[in-house]
Amino acid sequence: MNQILGGCLCQKVRYKISSPPLSQGICYCHQCQKSGGAYGSPLLVLRRDTFECSPVELPYYATKPDQGSEVRRNFCPRCGSHVFAQITDFPEIVTVKAATLDDFSAFAPEYLVWTQSAGPSCTFPPGTPSFAKSAPLERLVGKGDLKSTE
Repeated sequence: MNQILGGCLCQKVRYKISSPPLSQGICYCHQCQKSGGAYGSPLLVLRRDTFECSPVELPYYATKPDQGSEVRRNFCPRCGSHVFAQITDFPEIVTVKAATLDDFSAFAPEYLVWTQSAGPSCTFPPGTPSFAKSAPLERLVGKGDLKSTE
């Protein structure tokens, strides 16, 4: 696999992904809607050790949904683009905003999550498995050895 490259709007933040994503999906939760300004948030789920970002340290905004772990949404300090997120209970995982990919054709959603929160005029890609709330962990990260730290 060739490296997947991406970055923020102003290009101050750049990243590379060195192996295929664990999964790819679209999240329709209210927090993703508000942070992205859209009905859904296309994202790639990656092992942290396959993701290299420059600069290494970015500011983030932390939220804690009603159910689940704290999410730290990392953004560019110059243009404000939300580039990736980290879930505190899963430090070995990072989710990258697919819209920040240099080549968006590398994104192919495998599932849809939090569809109960999607807007009334939102349409879903046909044939894509959907979940009213979150998907089972195995669906998001595969059957690997990832475990929650809670």
